[in-house]
Amino acid sequence: MSEPTDFRLDFRPGRREALGLLLGVAATAAAPPAFAQDAPPDVGVPRLGEELTPFGAVQAGNRTRAIPRWTGGLTEAPRGYVPGRPSPDPYIEDVRWFTVGAADVERYKVRLTAGQQALLAKYPESFELALFPCHRSAAAPQRIYDATLANADRAGLGENGLALRDASVGVPFPIPANGVQAMWNHKLRWRGGSVSRTSLTVVQSGDGRSMTKLREEFASPYADGDMAAPPLLYRRTILEPKEQAGSSLILQGTLDPIAARTHAWAREGERGRVVRAPDFAYDTPDPVTGGICTADMLDMFSGALDRFDYTLVTRREMYMPYNAYRLSNPGLTMRDILWPGHPNPQFLRYEMHRVWVVDARLKPNFKHALPDRTYYLDEDSWQILASEHYNGKGDLLRYAEAHPVQHWQVPALVPAVEFAFDLTADRYTARGLDNGLPPPVFGAPLTPQDFTPDALVRRGRRG
Repeated sequence: MSEPTDFRLDFRPGRREALGLLLGVAATAAAPPAFAQDAPPDVGVPRLGEELTPFGAVQAGNRTRAIPRWTGGLTEAPRGYVPGRPSPDPYIEDVRWFTVGAADVERYKVRLTAGQQALLAKYPESFELALFPCHRSAAAPQRIYDATLANADRAGLGENGLALRDASVGVPFPIPANGVQAMWNHKLRWRGGSVSRTSLTVVQSGDGRSMTKLREEFASPYADGDMAAPPLLYRRTILEPKEQAGSSLILQGTLDPIAARTHAWAREGERGRVVRAPDFAYDTPDPVTGGICTADMLDMFSGALDRFDYTLVTRREMYMPYNAYRLSNPGLTMRDILWPGHPNPQFLRYEMHRVWVVDARLKPNFKHALPDRTYYLDEDSWQILASEHYNGKGDLLRYAEAHPVQHWQVPALVPAVEFAFDLTADRYTARGLDNGLPPPVFGAPLTPQDFTPDALVRRGRRG
């Protein structure tokens, strides 16, 4: 995670400047901007299901109408859908609203993340943000909304303010009171009760391109109301390259990181021994991403919340990746999508959305390669759409974006591709590329027993 000594940092906004901009105040060199610890934004006296959506988003649009009113999201097949074929882009007829290039940063800075500003400054001739009309497409099943409304009256935090108590099925804290609650919302957001997909993780660098083909499987017993099983289950198996085929990783999440840590197991190769992998946590480099991402950057953020202090900074309108249907076009190739330094902006779509901003700072007496972070959580789904990762000096080293699509059949908003950029070098990783591959299978017949070390032993190369 170290950076080259000859690399210049001056194109990246500093952490103090970025937080100051988010709060709408001028940052000073003497101190970071002040904000009340864990103070939620002033939303008056909101009522879930009325002024607020069931997930706690502001139901109304904004004053300029750039953000429309939420009317339930995308839950029906788009025009032109043919069963058995990939779903067409429901917004294909949208005309680009405008473009933000490197020369436009000062004009639009209030709407841009620090990571977006860094990419625009680093690649002024090739990178840009294409802004399209906002569609609040995020939607979930009614049972998830009903459970979320119930959680609002009963869910809480115990055991050092980290363990989740008395929540089930839905988003635990639709009106979050602090940063930890907001991060729990991301961890337990609705994304389908189970899903299986085959995808590519690609590392693009100046030296070329390396590619790993994976089968990923996810299940959420929490979303099914099974409180006896681990709440979140994840398994990935390498299919290609051949020399790594069969290597697998299993993660079992927890609602109480004090009483029960996240469990991890790994197997190297199709016939290797299944061993515990306690080191796959926190800032351990994820080898599939070439070390660009740490273990806790999986799914934009995963793992325990115990090593950082999380502060709910604000809720504001920003330019966020959304409705990334053109990025999932089955006719696109890796060469079409992945350019040196950054993905082809022609296939990226940004919209103005309201996001919750959470500031994360490493607690004393802990160590982490990226000790300061900023997360941007979509108010309509609680999906983290962007995250910034700083070193201890306030220099921005990593930036990640999730480009989601709404799967209307489920319904659920799920990232199509996650990009993570190493801003100290000309390299980045793309996770979840499935162009030309079978689409994700929601409702896959997965049980908690499929995410155990015994399952790896039984299934061999099939993982």
